Amino acid sequence: MKEHLQITAVFAVLLMIIPCMVFLSAQQREKKAEESPSSQQEENSQEDEQQTVRYYLTKQDKTLELSMEEYVTGAVLAQMPADFEPSALQAQAVLARTYALYRRKAEKLKPTPELKGADMSDDTSLYQGYFSPEKAKELYKDDYETAQKRVAQAVKESGAKHLEYNSEPIMIAFHAVSDGHTRSAKQVWGEEIPYLVSVESEQDTKLEVCTNEFKITAQQFKEKLSKKHSELSFEGAPQQWLVVSQKDDLGSVTSVSVCSKQLSGEEFCGLLGLSSQSFSFTADDSGFTFTCKGIGHLVGMSQHGANEMAKQGSTCEEILSHYFKGTTVCE
Repeated sequence: MKEHLQITAVFAVLLMIIPCMVFLSAQQREKKAEESPSSQQEENSQEDEQQTVRYYLTKQDKTLELSMEEYVTGAVLAQMPADFEPSALQAQAVLARTYALYRRKAEKLKPTPELKGADMSDDTSLYQGYFSPEKAKELYKDDYETAQKRVAQAVKESGAKHLEYNSEPIMIAFHAVSDGHTRSAKQVWGEEIPYLVSVESEQDTKLEVCTNEFKITAQQFKEKLSKKHSELSFEGAPQQWLVVSQKDDLGSVTSVSVCSKQLSGEEFCGLLGLSSQSFSFTADDSGFTFTCKGIGHLVGMSQHGANEMAKQGSTCEEILSHYFKGTTVCE
């Protein structure tokens, strides 16, 4: 039980730092495809034949050639607790496979020089996580064999399934748990993406992991904010330092005023290490207490929500169609 809680905590931290998506906008991709339709057809043909993922190791300066199955298994082990329900693990496998296909297309349309021909790298500030067998063993320890078998089975059962919108692999997004509703890409990143819209995930609110409390002293608050904004002048009592300036229609904080300086909710949460922008707080002379709901950016699939749906009998396809509106599960 103790090891299970530790693993759950590790995933909670990992999912708080999932990178904001680095991507070509839909308009950019469509324009590029229109400019070279013949090369686009050639690309599709090559992708049908190629079932490897090129994964660049930044420190070693080398590229791994992984089979799609190897990559997806390692990605799911890095992204979702292995004791989740089979259909939730299958949904995560579909997302990992979709991400690999999306990254491959993006790199063929506009290569990233730093990747040196790879589809992605181990820089988790830019790309989704992947665990080699060795790294997975470090996390799961004595439970590794069981975890690996569960995930490998889910990957096998997911087959070659991936998500498409308008016949293209989608830009996937997921987070640990929502506050009862996911957020749209427009709300969080300012980009309208038709399949990344806000959906209900009410089952999340019944979970203990949904709500967490974060306490910080007045001195710690000063230090964390001053690292980025040295010009801040913390005068008066802590109760006067922080004001929520704006929330979205679902209650996420989109901007705050810190000592009269406006900061985005995203930046503020990042500087303090809050689990999500869905938070409230109290303050006294000693410092602040934040109550946060949800973990992560809240866009796309709620993993704990998916797990609860799976417990209620939802299939992989039903989970994905709920969180990614208008998409199609393809093979």
